Amino acid sequence: MAQVHHGSRDGVRLESMIRDDSHFIVSVQRCGLCSQAFASVFTEYIDWVASQDAQYRTVLPITDAEADDLVAGRLSPHGIGSLGQGRRHLQSDWPSGAEEPSVYWDSGVFAVRQGY
Repeated sequence: MAQVHHGSRDGVRLESMIRDDSHFIVSVQRCGLCSQAFASVFTEYIDWVASQDAQYRTVLPITDAEADDLVAGRLSPHGIGSLGQGRRHLQSDWPSGAEEPSVYWDSGVFAVRQGY
């Protein structure tokens, strides 16, 4: 349900791009219905052998103050994972060789890594 809402007309919209590298994208997004802010982290790893690049996305609800800190540079993109303490986040894992992504709710601190 959250994944469907994310892509809907009233779903989550880009508010601010923090990092926009080819294999590492971090942004602040906001729900079009309730105005909840989210940190979105996308990481891709090139599969030089089979050309099936692994892709991982984490969407974490954040406070307006945390969104402001991220936009202003007071919170590093790599520090977002520490905000997961005590919170649920939507995770999409699509490793090399998988036919489709695994999308699930997770909770707790998570690692934020830059792709290649």
